[in-house]
Amino acid sequence: MELWGHLLMVAVLATAEFCADPIEGGVGDPQFCRLYARQEVATPFFSIVAEPDFLVGVDRQGRRLRVQSTLWKNQDQLTIEVLDRSSPPNWSDCAEVTETAEDDVIWRECRITADGIYERRIVARLKDMIVLIQYVYSTAGTVLAPALERMTQSIKIHAT
Repeated sequence: MELWGHLLMVAVLATAEFCADPIEGGVGDPQFCRLYARQEVATPFFSIVAEPDFLVGVDRQGRRLRVQSTLWKNQDQLTIEVLDRSSPPNWSDCAEVTETAEDDVIWRECRITADGIYERRIVARLKDMIVLIQYVYSTAGTVLAPALERMTQSIKIHAT
C-alpha cells in the first residue's frame, strides 16, 4: 500500500495531511483531494469508505468531511459534520422524520424530494455530540446516487 493510502486510514485531521496536491475548494469549503481508488478515510470522530473518482475534503480538525464529484456543489454532495451539542437541528421542512435507537445512538432521518433535487438527512445523537450526515443530488447527479448511498452506508461513528 502506498504511503498516502496508509495515511487515509489513520486519524485524518485535514485534507493536506493525506493529499500531496490538495485542490482549493470555494469559500467555506475544505481543500479537496481526488481519490482514484476506493479508500477508507478516518477521523477521530467517524470513518467512511469513499468511492473512487470523488473529491474528498476534511477540515475542522477532522470534524467535517465533504465528498463531491466536482468542485461545483450543484450536482452531488455528501457531508458529515460533528457538532458539540446534544439537541438535533429543527427540520421544519421535512414532512416526515423517522427516529430509531440503536445501542447508545439515536438516529433521526428525513428525505426531501423537490424541484429536481433529492436530499437525505441523518442525525446520529450520542451523549454530548451529534453527527450530521447529509447527501444531496440533482437530476444531473442522479447517476451518482448509488455511490452516495454506498458511502452513507459505510459511515462508522466513533464515540468519543
